[in-house]
Amino acid sequence: MVTIDLKDLSTREANEGIREAAARGDTVEVLNPDARHHIGVGVIHAVDIHVRGSAGYFCAGLTDTPRFHIERNAGWGLADNMYRGSVVVGGNAGAIAGVAIRGAEVVIRGNMGSRAGQVMKKGTLLCCGNANFMAGYMMYGGRMIILGESGERLGEDMTGGEIFLGGDLVSLGSDAMVTDIAEDEIDDIRAFLDRYEVPFRGSFRKIVNAGKKLRYGTPERQVRSIPYFNFSGDSDYWNHKVQEDVYIKSQIGRYRVRGYGGARELPHLADLAFARDIVPGAVGEDPVSRVRMHTLIGGKNGAKPLDLTMPVLIAPMSYGALSRSAKQAVAIASGMAGIAENTGEGGMSDAQRDAAGQLIFQMLGGRLGWNIHDMNRADGLEIYISQGAKPGFGGQLMAKKVTKELAEIRGIPAGIDLRSPSRHPDILGADDLVIKVEELREATGYRLPVSVKLGAGRIHDDIKIAVKDGFDFVELDGMQGSTGAGGAEVMEYVGIPTISAICEAERALASIGRRQDIEIVLMGGLRDGVDAVKAMCLGADAVALGTAAIIAGGCIACMQCHVGQCVTGIATQDPDHEKRYKPEIEAQHIYTFLESVRWQIAAITCGLGYDDVRGPCRDDLVALTPEAAEITGLPLCPERRNAGLPEIDAAMERALR
Repeated sequence: MVTIDLKDLSTREANEGIREAAARGDTVEVLNPDARHHIGVGVIHAVDIHVRGSAGYFCAGLTDTPRFHIERNAGWGLADNMYRGSVVVGGNAGAIAGVAIRGAEVVIRGNMGSRAGQVMKKGTLLCCGNANFMAGYMMYGGRMIILGESGERLGEDMTGGEIFLGGDLVSLGSDAMVTDIAEDEIDDIRAFLDRYEVPFRGSFRKIVNAGKKLRYGTPERQVRSIPYFNFSGDSDYWNHKVQEDVYIKSQIGRYRVRGYGGARELPHLADLAFARDIVPGAVGEDPVSRVRMHTLIGGKNGAKPLDLTMPVLIAPMSYGALSRSAKQAVAIASGMAGIAENTGEGGMSDAQRDAAGQLIFQMLGGRLGWNIHDMNRADGLEIYISQGAKPGFGGQLMAKKVTKELAEIRGIPAGIDLRSPSRHPDILGADDLVIKVEELREATGYRLPVSVKLGAGRIHDDIKIAVKDGFDFVELDGMQGSTGAGGAEVMEYVGIPTISAICEAERALASIGRRQDIEIVLMGGLRDGVDAVKAMCLGADAVALGTAAIIAGGCIACMQCHVGQCVTGIATQDPDHEKRYKPEIEAQHIYTFLESVRWQIAAITCGLGYDDVRGPCRDDLVALTPEAAEITGLPLCPERRNAGLPEIDAAMERALR
């Protein structure tokens, strides 16, 4: 037995010792835990770990196969996202015990706090005492057994799984119901209780999802590619889009869900121009070789940074919104270009991981596809708070795209209209967020940069929280960003424009003197290298391209993303559609586009008189519209529209011949 004494060690030192002992197969004894957070996170070996006292937040979190024995109490987030293995708590557990478990057995001999089993997917959570409110909140699968009182709103918004209640039922949650229980289910519960020596001989009630909210009442319609309303001609007021919206809502009786992003005119990077002419002679024939473009992102707090050949990343797009083949093509292209890809919110596929040179693994509130093994094979981790197309909202994936394979990866029931949580179960404020960041670092040995994705809303406050909570970098997403599916009104009217987001972030960080402590990757409708340079002039350290990348890879913007009928095979899970997509061929197209972006960045940098992509600054920009001038604080010079860019385009055409 290996003894780890927390009286003499930091949590980081203790966890390193626990993981090393576990890898050797040694039983571990943890002394003087003193309710310390993150005890035993990241263990992936089948060993016994005895905690002699009480544990704090996230004990046994992000683990696979260990057996934890906690003598007294445990804080909230017990066994967070645990795959196989077990946790037995001698006393009580705090809120969200068993959150997002994927196969573990969690036994609490006392009471448990609120929202226990939230977004759990597989395994068993047993509470021998009473539960607090909303036990089983948004659970996707697995089994919960409560021997005492249920607490209020039991099974609130559960979409799968089963809850067995031995005590009094206080109240049921939305879309939960009591149903019949079979004898073999009772026998299985009795066997489980006997295995953990729990002497309960009472009767049980079974609570399951009632099935009333798993799908929208009216399926989402395909968008007609040819406008069929025409009385208003070219009117901007009663245009085709407005008329179609009215008609579709009259048929479905709710808000519309669609893909892509907002379509109305908003201030954007196109409303900025370079303050002086870009001299073609200064660009030369090979500007790429003359400009320092190598960029490191995410190393400010000691992690291994992303090592980019240019200040460009691929924006997060999920396997689910996109097909496996499309994700593979983007990953291949990112590896060829020497930049980083992002899994988006739907988990990591082997095809994507094998193809991408550098890959960021994203964690959503529903913990879809999230697991310690994929964390360990990622190059960066990202906590999704929201995205520009729908800031403050969770993801949506229509039933047609939630196939059996995708449901298994994400840990959810197949064939439902998936509406992911709008917030994380274990992040209710800035204090919780900093503890969560440390959990991810502890579980992966502080090797990986941890970033946060922020949809542009209350950026002045959000960016301050991000830097104070110790993130390595921020992916800041303006409202001109796109999505695979979201409410149409949200995309059009919620959030702030991309140029507003970066300017607000810069002002907020300057106000607390912390700009140097975090890096900003800007995204949200950026189209090319021209937009990239303008973004960096405004303060971004790098940019991320999403929609532009999939257009380069064959997207024709047919607007069938949300229903999965994408004829190109990109935004679909239909094998008949996906087989049309040739990932190796489209990867070459995406790579060629990325190389044109590289050339543009280098050429404009040279043309402005710099030899480093970090050279251009605000002084190199002017605003073309009063709105852009007001947002950015740049001088208004509408006469500069397109100044110098035709020469750049001509030089690029000559270079690519």
